[in-house]
Amino acid sequence: MLLSQVKVDQILGYVAAGTTKRTSSIIDMANYDGVMFVVGLGTILENGTLDAFVEQHTLNQTSGMARLATTAAYTVLAADALKTQSCIVVDVYRPQERYLQCNITPAVANAVVLGITAILYNGRKKPVTQGTSVLASTSLSNPAEA
Repeated sequence: MLLSQVKVDQILGYVAAGTTKRTSSIIDMANYDGVMFVVGLGTILENGTLDAFVEQHTLNQTSGMARLATTAAYTVLAADALKTQSCIVVDVYRPQERYLQCNITPAVANAVVLGITAILYNGRKKPVTQGTSVLASTSLSNPAEA
């Protein structure tokens, strides 16, 4: 079951509509090969841009974080603006440095950020202990109906 194989942590909560850069909490990649960041979005406006990118550092500190190459901004299309639920996913496998943070910068037009979730995978220790933001977790195998 996936929940016993990955670590899930909510690293940024809800942010009201705006165009300000939002930065997640720093995650520690020790004992994990990769992390998938899921940037949840609410209402977004057409022609705005959404720049979701990851930064890394050898130290657990925001000062000196360096942006990873090859991440690009996404321009919101008319069809996208009709959605009330959407996301951007960035998967980082074997980063060169231990500490990562994810950022989202809506520009030109407002965007509601529902939060950023980090899913760390290929951990070297099992079972995985979930992040402190996870209030409860349940795994069901072949469950009967209630």
